[in-house]
Amino acid sequence: MSAGNEQLVKKIIDAENSHDPERLIALVTDDVVIEDVPINMVMKGKDGVRDGYNMFVAAAPDFRIEPKSWVATDKSFAVGSTLSGTQKGDLPGIPATGKRFSFRGCSFGEIQNGKLKSRRDYWDLLSLTKQLGVN
Repeated sequence: MSAGNEQLVKKIIDAENSHDPERLIALVTDDVVIEDVPINMVMKGKDGVRDGYNMFVAAAPDFRIEPKSWVATDKSFAVGSTLSGTQKGDLPGIPATGKRFSFRGCSFGEIQNGKLKSRRDYWDLLSLTKQLGVN
């Protein structure tokens, strides 16, 4: 296991929980691609990641990722986590409900030269929509 890349994974989670997009942007490559599979959203490049991240934080200002487990190698990582928050704004296809949510998810990513190169996020859309009352 790569200790440096394990630290990178921790920094990415901390940056996302800080709700400061610039902390996250500093940890990604210029040509990063992050795919949010359940809602079919692809964020490309630093501007795309910044825009997508800002949309999620606007939709759930108290959004939080709680990692449960992770592994990191020289080139990749996997993280299992619980995601929670309160939906105050619209999410793609889900109008604001004001309701709390908590669901499980996992992310798989690639690391290049000490930065996030790509990531695919998979999470429980059915649990989210049931909790928000839109299913």
